[in-house]
Amino acid sequence: MRFALFLGLVLVSSPCFAQSTPPPPPASTEPRAGSWNDYRRAVALEFNVMWPIFPGGIYDLRVQIPVVRADRGHFRGELVLGVHTDFAWRSVRDPNAGRVAFLGGKVGWRQFFGYGIHLEVVLHAGWRHEEQNPWDGMPIHSFQGRLWSWLGYQHEFTTRFYANVRGGLGVHTFRTDRFADRERLIAGGGDINLGFRFQ
Repeated sequence: MRFALFLGLVLVSSPCFAQSTPPPPPASTEPRAGSWNDYRRAVALEFNVMWPIFPGGIYDLRVQIPVVRADRGHFRGELVLGVHTDFAWRSVRDPNAGRVAFLGGKVGWRQFFGYGIHLEVVLHAGWRHEEQNPWDGMPIHSFQGRLWSWLGYQHEFTTRFYANVRGGLGVHTFRTDRFADRERLIAGGGDINLGFRFQ
């Protein structure tokens, strides 16, 4: 009798009779949204949604190319390439000032620090045309460049879509016409952008 009880206890406690514990669910490999999270960033197309409406007549489109620490949220760096057009004289220029049109490209660098905070330095350079200039009334054709520095915050809604808001200052760098010394040295502004990643 004792032997039968002993044998029963051994059989019940053996691995073949033990209940199996289900393995824990695998960790999700889906990257989380959020500017500071670590996941691979792809090339993005970004456009300004504020300037076409306010002040109006300005369009800015850029491509963001991750170069440094592209798979990290903190301290990653992106190359900035794009186009910039400015026909805002229709809405914001002084009636007594010249009517300036600008069509150019842009190249620069966006450096992230943490939690979506970033600094961007970018050069806008291109063709400038002015009608009815206030000094001699004659048309002006030239090339112009302005170096902009933007400080802002970027929020990532998903791994594909994001938005940022920034404020910045632009410093006049060159202008090739006879009135280059009349150009405003410092300009300021703010922008709101939406971005889409190709991944």
